Amino acid sequence: MDSFEELTNQLNEMSDDNKREKIEELAVDCVCPICPTFNECAKEAGQNIFCLRGKNDCIEKEKGCMCPTCPFAAKFKIGVIYNFYCMRGLEIEQRKL
Repeated sequence: MDSFEELTNQLNEMSDDNKREKIEELAVDCVCPICPTFNECAKEAGQNIFCLRGKNDCIEKEKGCMCPTCPFAAKFKIGVIYNFYCMRGLEIEQRKL
């Protein structure tokens, strides 16, 4: 089990409030808001850190992906094989495909 799977397991064991709080802490290193694919809808909805939150209704077109350059992704060694989490879903989901 890698560090990202461990993090995912820890988050899944948390209450919804604690999980939300932890994801917000982790989002500090997230580059989603400066990604070419990120749009005004996602910004207004406060969406980010899609590798943990999954795809959403705001992002409609893949315009480029910064996941491989993300400090959060680098820390947990994700974003190289799988990416475009905003369109394709969670890292863990993509691994199962």
